[in-house]
Amino acid sequence: MGGLYTMSVTVIKPKDRAEWLEHRKSGVGSSEVATILGLNPFETPYQLWRRKKGLDAPKDETFAMKAGHYLEDAVSMFWADETGREVIKSSAGDWLFVNNEKDFMRVSPDRTFWLPNMPKNNANKGILECKTTQKEIDPEDLPKHWFCQVQYLLGVSEYEQGSLAWLSSGREFGYRDIEFVPDFFGWMSEEVERFWIDNILGDQEPEATSVTDIIKKYSRHTDGKIVETTEEVLEAYTELKGVKDELKTLEEKKEALESTIKLAFGDAEAISYAGKTLVTWKATKDSEKFDSKLFCKEHPEMEQQYTITVPGSRRFLLK
Repeated sequence: MGGLYTMSVTVIKPKDRAEWLEHRKSGVGSSEVATILGLNPFETPYQLWRRKKGLDAPKDETFAMKAGHYLEDAVSMFWADETGREVIKSSAGDWLFVNNEKDFMRVSPDRTFWLPNMPKNNANKGILECKTTQKEIDPEDLPKHWFCQVQYLLGVSEYEQGSLAWLSSGREFGYRDIEFVPDFFGWMSEEVERFWIDNILGDQEPEATSVTDIIKKYSRHTDGKIVETTEEVLEAYTELKGVKDELKTLEEKKEALESTIKLAFGDAEAISYAGKTLVTWKATKDSEKFDSKLFCKEHPEMEQQYTITVPGSRRFLLK
């Protein structure tokens, strides 16, 4: 790689997905970089730290995540059709690039491709990152966490050229070529190294920066503890009280308007005006429900056996 970065990498091809997942635990992958930088809208550094330290369970694979994995082939084929470039078929699957000098820097590209009009060798490959999303994507204003991911992929793999391709709502395809930016990667590398050494290996806890962080860190309050707050928080409190009063007034108005409309129904399922249906008011289908109170009344000896303790949650109450 030209410029400042001459680090060598090792390619690891695990025997199965389980082994690949174990390799990923031993470092920082491309999907985690934006979180460390504070540029991931879906996760904070504190939450990532908790997962990495085993304080929280690994993320469950959602349907959307599984669909994104399965649709990588489709996105790569759309990209190949659009660009005329050749995706390297053998690059599909679970494998990793690992930086030999800093082995906590490890990435798993979705695909690689041959650079056009150049000999087919390791020096003439590019990285293809495939995305599926429900959002419309502006090629000139890419999501920051996507851009960080591609830059980290390029930097660790020591490739100069990358491309980001996406399928939006299963209907629109787009892509954008992205060149490696050495200075940006250098900054990312410093932040990743600091996070890995200080926070993961050194057990330094990142700052809690979201309400979710606070709940995870302090799921219970400390009895009798009162914190003297700042003027900024006082202003937020005062404004929130005003907003809640406005919402209460609007809720009362909403209920009054609904009552006026419902009184016009009788036993009708809908009301109309000038032939246009305005509102429907229909009963849902009957359903079955387990009567726990009756069960406990008739089988009191079994109530304790099936009673569990549910941890309480913190309630937010304005005074």
